[in-house]
Amino acid sequence: MANRKRAEARRKAQAKSRNRSGDGASGDAGSGAGGLGMWIAIGALLVVVAVGGTWALTKSDDSDGGGTDNTAELNLIASQPVTVTGEELSLFDSADSVDPAVGLPAPTLSGLDFEGDAIAIDPAVDGAYMVVFLAHWCPHCNAEVPRLLDWKGSGSVPAELNVIGVATAVSESAPNYPPAEWFSNKGWSWPVLVDESLGDGQAGKAAAAYGASGWPYFVIVGADGLVKARVSGEVEVTELQVIVDDALAG
Repeated sequence: MANRKRAEARRKAQAKSRNRSGDGASGDAGSGAGGLGMWIAIGALLVVVAVGGTWALTKSDDSDGGGTDNTAELNLIASQPVTVTGEELSLFDSADSVDPAVGLPAPTLSGLDFEGDAIAIDPAVDGAYMVVFLAHWCPHCNAEVPRLLDWKGSGSVPAELNVIGVATAVSESAPNYPPAEWFSNKGWSWPVLVDESLGDGQAGKAAAAYGASGWPYFVIVGADGLVKARVSGEVEVTELQVIVDDALAG
């Protein structure tokens, strides 16, 4: 009997010892899980900080000019380099009864359009042409462009006449900037050479070479490369038709 009691007591003691070991193991496992969770949390925090730092660095680089600069892009397409070959024409004066530039060779112009594609104004290549110099902020240009488009739509533009626009006298602080957007909104459908800026709102390099003195400004050059007519200011379609027909016949 005593032996059974002693044996029972040993079993209970052993059971308690096992329970304690189990509790300890469970506690250690819990402590390990808690430690693992802590390291995971720390790792996640480091990732967030690293990503945030990278984003901040990228934004900082953009602001310093390392990223895309929309303003620079607009400036680029508002002024493109122009090459002038030949003698420049004298400044046009509408008060002169005879334009001294008529009969003189027109300088050829080489440059780029708004998309950066090469464009040239050269009668030796394209034949007779009419250059229309336009300023995006000019109210007379805004009134003239629809007339020119109506003239084109009527089918009255001579087939042998090439019409080329020149975006000139660009001013960032003036209405309808940038000029590329203005030409697009106006529905302009002829090629456009982007003039090289010589100062805010001033005649560009191409315009100065052709003697521009106001906007809009028209210069008609024959297939022989000689200036046939120059006109400044708004022109009604009927008047323009006469000027063009006479120029091409001369």
